Amino acid sequence: MSNAYIRTGELRDGFTMMYHEVFDLYHPYIGDKATLYYLYLLRYRNHESEKETFGKSWNGRTNVVEKFQLSYSTLPILDSILEAVGLIKIEYKPVGRGKDKIIYIVNDPMDRRKFREQEAVIRERLRQVITKHTNIGKLLGKEQGLKLLA
Repeated sequence: MSNAYIRTGELRDGFTMMYHEVFDLYHPYIGDKATLYYLYLLRYRNHESEKETFGKSWNGRTNVVEKFQLSYSTLPILDSILEAVGLIKIEYKPVGRGKDKIIYIVNDPMDRRKFREQEAVIRERLRQVITKHTNIGKLLGKEQGLKLLA
């Protein structure tokens, strides 16, 4: 078996920072689809601190369904998973056309120490999501999330 090495290639501006904790700590609980969805929302989060919309993302449901072949029925489950672990909070803004506009408040992940302190709470919140969404099965992370189903 050969060892693979990753080296710095061509670098440029215009990127979204991804915290190591997303894959190291959160992904084992929330799974592939919720991780991808979170990173997508993070990509479109407003990073301009002087604006009222700082930290919010509204480029969500329609675009993510089309881009990543997710179903609309899966998105509320993914929203619940991401809210349970504290990565997002959802606000609803009336727009007068019968459906509210969904605004995602996209949080940075907790650092390793804080995550470990909150891990029991996170597990309990995910268990509550499991009882609400009985079809959650394969959406949770293989390493930790599926253990919560037992």
